[in-house]
Amino acid sequence: MPERGPSDPDIREGLEGLARFLAGETTERVFRYPTCHPARGSGFCHCDQSVLKTLRVYLRGALLELVLNLPWNGLKLRLLRSMGAKVGHSVYIAVGAWIDPVFPQLLTIEDEVLIGMRARIFTHEFRRDEFRAGKVILRRGAIVGAHALVGCGVEVGRDATVAPGAAVARDVPADCTALGNPARIVPRRGASRGNEATPTEEAQDVQKKADGGTAGAK
Repeated sequence: MPERGPSDPDIREGLEGLARFLAGETTERVFRYPTCHPARGSGFCHCDQSVLKTLRVYLRGALLELVLNLPWNGLKLRLLRSMGAKVGHSVYIAVGAWIDPVFPQLLTIEDEVLIGMRARIFTHEFRRDEFRAGKVILRRGAIVGAHALVGCGVEVGRDATVAPGAAVARDVPADCTALGNPARIVPRRGASRGNEATPTEEAQDVQKKADGGTAGAK
């Protein structure tokens, strides 16, 4: 397949769709667009853009990485908000966490969330023949453990936990724990939410879809 870049008509259409997604003009949580292999120049990598745009992304990434490795939590939260992320109150981000600098505006962190040391949160990814950008939502009271990975398009529910070292590529229901790589959903015993589905039912539904090969970011 020949190399493609931002001037390609198909890529222009995809980039316009991405711009609408980033501006909040669509209701989807994940933007997907078919591409060639990234090594051939997909048109979506910042390295395929102008020198100025490429430098802007790298500088933003360097600044974010620097601040996330500092001990001052308030500085981290202010920087994320200035980059477009939605960050609630009483949020704590441990030293060394990594947050995707390409689309920080796709990240929502609600109140009382804890993000552990060396946790990694992605808002975009390249596959062999597809580009994805996805909103990541960490609901109130969620915990992302040390060295855990949260993929783009994932929602971690209220009071849910991504265990240390877990790799999550699908939603984690409220009051549940994601364990392992790839993560499996384990319900928190005794939790219930009235007339709504219990966390056990939600967890079983998510796991059944995953085991059947149909699970994925919504």
